[in-house]
Amino acid sequence: MVDYPKISDVVICKIVKITDYGVFVSLLEYGNLEAFVHVSQISTTWVKNIHNHVKLNQIRAGKVLHIDFNKNQIDISFNRVTPAEEKRKIADYRLFKRAQGLLSAVAKELNLSEDDVWKDIAEPILDKEPSLYSGFVNIRRFGMDYYPEINKKYESKLLDILKKSITIKDRKVAGLMEIFNPSENGIDIIKSTLLKTLSENKDTDISYIAAGRYELTVTASDYKLASKKINEIANGLEKTLKGSSFKFIIQDKIKN
Repeated sequence: MVDYPKISDVVICKIVKITDYGVFVSLLEYGNLEAFVHVSQISTTWVKNIHNHVKLNQIRAGKVLHIDFNKNQIDISFNRVTPAEEKRKIADYRLFKRAQGLLSAVAKELNLSEDDVWKDIAEPILDKEPSLYSGFVNIRRFGMDYYPEINKKYESKLLDILKKSITIKDRKVAGLMEIFNPSENGIDIIKSTLLKTLSENKDTDISYIAAGRYELTVTASDYKLASKKINEIANGLEKTLKGSSFKFIIQDKIKN
């Protein structure tokens, strides 16, 4: 059965034919399904010469407008995807292809089928992560124990391939937490909550500064991810430490 995108999905397109009335594209994420972009959907500006806006074999991101399953026809729009959306989608696709290539290398080295390796490695990662590549970065940084569901038989070869292929450039963001719990065992409550947070987040560090003051540091592959994660952890701590006075202030990005 052919896998189709959904209406409004943003998809990766390779331009394979250019005509005066539009372009034909292959949907690279969907087995090279053919789709069509009408000239009116090429650009937000008037298209006098279509060749000034598109090139053969060019990779673009497009939004799915309509699908006719009976005619096997898919209509795509380029002009309904913002430049930022297109840049992000193409970057994500390239990282996916890179991750797919690393997975194929593991299968080849171990003389296993790519389907089996996908099931054993990719699926456990994608159950927890938005992308396969981000999972590989986590394994590269924290080791195979980050995903205990992955069979240990892959450990040596997978780590070897990732070590050769992925260079980790850590980015850290730190923040100051001021926590006070007035109950009799308030210190124990705070301590156990912080220790639980550390055990659940291997990319996180919490340091004692002074009475009621702690430094929270999060490490990620880029500052955006680190900032998002540190705020998620701080918000989670505030909700967990009910009855406590909680204040969190982002301090700075830490350059490595």
